[in-house]
Parts: sequence; structure tokens; C-alpha cells
Amino acid sequence: MVGRFSAVLAGPDLVTRAGGRLGKADMHLHTLYSDGTASVQELLDHVEQRTDLDLIAVTDHERIDGAVRARELHAAGEYSFELVLGEEVTTRRGHVLALFISERIPALRPLPETLERIHDQGGIAIAAHPMAPLTPSLGTRSLLAAQSATDAHHRLDAIELMNPSAAGRGRRGERERLNREVLHLGAVGNSDAHVLDGVGTAWTWFPGASAADYRAAIEERTTRPDGRYWSNLHNLDVYRQQLIAKARHLRHTLRPTGEWR
Repeated sequence: MVGRFSAVLAGPDLVTRAGGRLGKADMHLHTLYSDGTASVQELLDHVEQRTDLDLIAVTDHERIDGAVRARELHAAGEYSFELVLGEEVTTRRGHVLALFISERIPALRPLPETLERIHDQGGIAIAAHPMAPLTPSLGTRSLLAAQSATDAHHRLDAIELMNPSAAGRGRRGERERLNREVLHLGAVGNSDAHVLDGVGTAWTWFPGASAADYRAAIEERTTRPDGRYWSNLHNLDVYRQQLIAKARHLRHTLRPTGEWR
């Protein structure tokens, strides 16, 4: 089962949700509000019923209204995991995850400006699938420029070293070596899931179990990425489900109904 398989790999002392010495977070998830294939409600229910995650973030592309709706549904439900508002922001240099934000971060701005906007909201900035060849991602030069910025508001807080998608598979060794030898950023893993079956296939171990614990672990560099890469078949199925989701978008645009995403 997606999510619970990880506890077997990690050993019995890490079994979670909030049942072990480490918490488990997947902070890079998409819904029908952008290019995901599940509604916000479906995502929340799947996390609760089919994974052992302690903490998630909804990070749709260039918008936070899906994350805001997730917060509303989460507050009204009886969920045993915590939720953080986020956004996957497209900068002029590549994608950045903005977590713990309350307002949308505009797209296609210079990287230093984007990082400053995130930090001005009290958020944290994570390089999403860095150095990936198949999707807009921060390259080596951008990572080094952020690392050497004199203004702390223009620096990254963490780097996504485990991303199981086709985009995240490439150049993993180079990313790990650059962070180990030069960047020294908090290392995280996320699923970047666009379909429910992908949720929890990569994750971050961190001391504690709450959103506050996760944030502290990022600052203290005590996080650890984990997970398993998707098969080519899974990647193809993601694209198939995204095409179906696009048809749902079109249908509800032409014939608006009730809440559907």
C-alpha cells in the first residue's frame, strides 16, 4: 500500500502517524486546482485512509486557492495529519516550493524577488526537483547564487533531493554531492504527486510530527529524504490521468456545476 510500505523499509521504530520517533511529511502535492487529477477532498481522504503521513502541503502551480480550500475542509473534518498551505512557484530560473505562506506568490519573477516574497510572509523556500532536465528547475548556477546571497531573504531554506517523478530522477547524484559539499541545505523528499497513487511515494523524515516540528527540522538541518522512484508505467499513467483531468476542467468550464475540485 502506498505510504505504509515506507515504514517497513525504515524499521519498526519509525512507524508513524505520530507513532514513532520521527514524523513523515510529503510537502509537494497537486490537485485539480492546477495539473493534479484529484479533488482536494479526495486528496485529504486518501492521505487519511491510505497513507501514514503526519504532515502534507498542497502546492498547486501558481495558486493557493486549492490549498486554502484544503485548509477549510481539513478544519471541518476529523483528520489525524496536519496540513500546510503552499504553492509551487515558477520563477525565471525554475520551480520553488513556497511553504507556510498565506498569500499567492506571483510567477515568472526573478529568483531573489520570489525568495524575498516567500520569506516576507514568514514562509520557507525549497528548490523543487533541482537540476532536473525535463521541467523548469533551478540549475547549479542558480543554486550557488542563492547560497552566496548576502541577504538571507534571497537564500533557499532547503533542497528537494528525493523526487520520484521522471523530472526528479535525473542527476540525483550531482544534486546530493552539491548539497553535501557546498550548499549544506536541509534535505527533503517529496512525491510531487499529481495522482493519488503517487502520494507518499517519497517523503521527509523529521524529529517530531507537527508542522512546527518540520519547520524546526528544516532550520536545524535534521531532515532526511526517503522514497522510491516511479516506474515508467506509472509515469505514463500520470499523463493519462492528467488528460482525463483536463477533460474534466473543460466540461466544468462549459457547464459549471457544484464543487468538483
